[in-house]
Amino acid sequence: MISTVVTGIGGGAIAVQYFGLQEWVDSVTGLVALGGVIFGRGLPGGAIVRWVFNFIEKNRDAGIDEVAKEVKEVL
Repeated sequence: MISTVVTGIGGGAIAVQYFGLQEWVDSVTGLVALGGVIFGRGLPGGAIVRWVFNFIEKNRDAGIDEVAKEVKEVL
């Protein structure tokens, strides 16, 4: 949850700056749309953290060499 919120705030701010969406704050509809942008930017961060935690849990008893081999195969 925390990673999704932090990624949403940080990623949302980057998206707003990059696309020049600052003028949307002048209307209620624009603010709602910005909230959607921020929410949408948070979802990938939460997913990535979840994937990392699942990988760690799956390889809890594996040695470092086995983990390195699996990461190398994925990348």
